[in-house]
Amino acid sequence: MPARDLLYDDGMVDAIAGFDIGGTKVALVVADAKGSTLLRVLEATDVSSTMIEITAHQAIYYGLSEQLVRMLTRAENQLGDLRIRSIGIVSAGPIRDGGLWNPPNIVPTQCAGSEQTLQRWIPLVEPLRQAFECPVDLHNDCNGAVLGEVCFGIGRDVEDKSMLHLAYATISTGFGVGAWDGGHLIHGKDGNAGELGHILARKNGRLCGCGHLGCVEAYCSGTGIVSNARARLRELADVERGASRFYRLAIADDAHVRSSDLTIEEVLGSITPARVFAAAAEGDPLAQSVISDAIFAAGVALAAIACAYDPEFITLGGGIALSHPELLGPIAEEMRAHINVRAPNVVITPLGAKVTECGAIAIAQRLLDG
Repeated sequence: MPARDLLYDDGMVDAIAGFDIGGTKVALVVADAKGSTLLRVLEATDVSSTMIEITAHQAIYYGLSEQLVRMLTRAENQLGDLRIRSIGIVSAGPIRDGGLWNPPNIVPTQCAGSEQTLQRWIPLVEPLRQAFECPVDLHNDCNGAVLGEVCFGIGRDVEDKSMLHLAYATISTGFGVGAWDGGHLIHGKDGNAGELGHILARKNGRLCGCGHLGCVEAYCSGTGIVSNARARLRELADVERGASRFYRLAIADDAHVRSSDLTIEEVLGSITPARVFAAAAEGDPLAQSVISDAIFAAGVALAAIACAYDPEFITLGGGIALSHPELLGPIAEEMRAHINVRAPNVVITPLGAKVTECGAIAIAQRLLDG
C-alpha cells in the first residue's frame, strides 16, 4: 500500500505541509496526502528575531526556521489527529545546503549591518527535519512553481509526466524561472537552475539588487520597474520632471497637497508599479518607456528559456504578470524576435497566485511517495 494511504492504529492520519517563503510573507498549507487543503496560514516573514550566530565568515540566522516550526506546531495543535509525514519548502533563492544563501529579498535586521562582509545563511531543512522527524526538501520558488504546474496546473491531466516540456517564469518582486523536461525537474548543482533574472538584458544598465548591472530583474520585476522609473525621473530636468504624470500620481491620494509642496525624494518614494502602469496607460512617455524596458527584458529572458529548454509551454505568474495580463502578447512577441527555434506557447498560469504554494505541496507529495 502506498505511504499516502496510511491510517495509523492510534487514529492519526497522514498529512503533508508546504511552506511558501517570500520577502514579506510566509504561507503554510497543510494538506491531506492527496493534496487537498486542510488549513492555510499566512504570517509576515520574520526578519527581526535576535536568534543569530556570528562566525568568522558567516552570519547564521535561525529566526526564520523557528517561525516555520512554530507555525506548523500551531497548525498540528489546531487540526489534531494528524501526523506530518513530509514537508516541502519553496523560497526565493539563492539556496544551498538546505538553506538560503545571501537572499536579496530576505535580509534579517540583525544581519543587515554585516551583510557586506559576511555571508548570510538561513538554515531551513535541518531544523524542520529535527522538529517533525520527517523528510523535508527545499526548492527555489520557481522550481517549486513549475512542479506545482506539473502536478496541479497545466500538466494536471497529463498522465505521463515524461511527455511534458514546461517552464514557469515569475514576474513579481523579482524575476525567476523553473523548468520541467521529460519527467525531470531541472535543478542545477545547488538547486538554482533558472536564475534567469540575472542574465544580462542591457550592458552597463541599471543596478540590480544582486549587485550587478543590467540584469533582467533590474527592469522586469516590481522592484526593477520602480527603480527604473525613479532613475529616469532623476535624470530629467526640473521642468520636464514637474510635467511628468508621475508627479500628479504622487499626490493622487491627497487632493489637498500640491506637487510643488513635495520634494523630489518624496515623489520618488511614492512611486509603485501600479502607479507606473497607470501613468503609462494615460500616455506618459516616461512611464511607457519603463514598461517597454520591462517587456524587452522579459522577452530576452523568455527567449533564453525557449533556446535553453525548448519547452512546449511557458506559464507566467507573479504579481506583475497576474495583475497585467496585457503584457503577455508583447512579451511573447519580443521573445519570438530573439529565437530560432519553434516558439513555445506563453500563457498565464491557471493556478494564479497559489502556484508556489501548490509547488510546496507537490514537493511534499514526492517525498511521501519516496
